[in-house]
Amino acid sequence: MCALNSPNDGVWWRRQIRDPQVMVSLVAAACLLVEAVIAKNVIDVELDFFSQLAPMWIFVAYMVSGLRDRTSQIAFIAVIILATTAILVLYAV
Repeated sequence: MCALNSPNDGVWWRRQIRDPQVMVSLVAAACLLVEAVIAKNVIDVELDFFSQLAPMWIFVAYMVSGLRDRTSQIAFIAVIILATTAILVLYAV
């Protein structure tokens, strides 16, 4: 049997990505990156400290809350995306 086709290939990282903490942190990191790029290059504004790090603050709230079920994961991901969108829209107006 070829080593590339073994049943354990790639299983550990798929399991890690599906972990609620990892998924919420990846979304928060992506939103931070998108927020920075759009604020600087598209709408040409400088965000204040709290607004700039809003996705991270929401992730910190997720970690402190202790909720790790699927519903809270989806809720916090939605809040991170909505907060990022709201901040960019408010600064664009």
